[in-house]
Amino acid sequence: MTDSILQLDGVAKDFNKFRAVGGKDGLTFDVKRGGFLGLIGPNGAGKSTTFNLISGVLRPSMGKVTFDGVDLSPLNIAEIAALGLGRTFQTPRAFESLNVIDNVMVGLAHAEESPMAALFGRWKPAERALTGKAEAALERVGLIGRRHDAVSNLSGGELRMLEVARQLVRDPRILLLDEPTAGVDPTLQGKLSEILADLHADGTTLIVVEHNLGFLMSLADSVVVLQNGALLAKGTPDDIRRDPHVIAAYLGADHEA
Repeated sequence: MTDSILQLDGVAKDFNKFRAVGGKDGLTFDVKRGGFLGLIGPNGAGKSTTFNLISGVLRPSMGKVTFDGVDLSPLNIAEIAALGLGRTFQTPRAFESLNVIDNVMVGLAHAEESPMAALFGRWKPAERALTGKAEAALERVGLIGRRHDAVSNLSGGELRMLEVARQLVRDPRILLLDEPTAGVDPTLQGKLSEILADLHADGTTLIVVEHNLGFLMSLADSVVVLQNGALLAKGTPDDIRRDPHVIAAYLGADHEA
């Protein structure tokens, strides 16, 4: 078993003749097993596209992504998720026809779910166990009191926390969060900070895209900075804070907004 759980090796993504991610040589970096990586950069730097390449939404035009020794290139989104990868999106996604707890449970299946099992009631203990797991996830993100509400009644910040709960209930080995604090009030941000710190302490590998650098830098143990799709810098939060190239990029000196 290696120290790294995720490797990007010369990864690039082209849309027609435009290289959205990778720059000239492709994007190369490792994520430590159980680590907390912050992925930052100016708007348009390619952060969400990088997440899409890792999670299988997009396939690389060049290079490969490896998850714990498995080349993800031939795998689809569901197969990658089954390896233990969870991911949230910039825009929260929810099933409008389902209430809060059913949104969390929708991705959980159990072996007893069959017509014969239902006929003889064998599904009930498994169903209760899944319900309990979903309730524990909602408790963790501060939404247990809203479990029977329609998702249309949730605020934007609460929808983001619901999406986190939908991933937590699957016990991911590696969790990708895309702008998790956007639209989240300070109270829920505090709750999210506690959740991420606990997950990190429990050994879950985290990769977080976030514009709230104060929030991110207080939690991450390493940071990768992208600019115009290419790797600009990588290192500890302290290294990144002092890096003159990063400072220039965030001041707008070397990139287009």
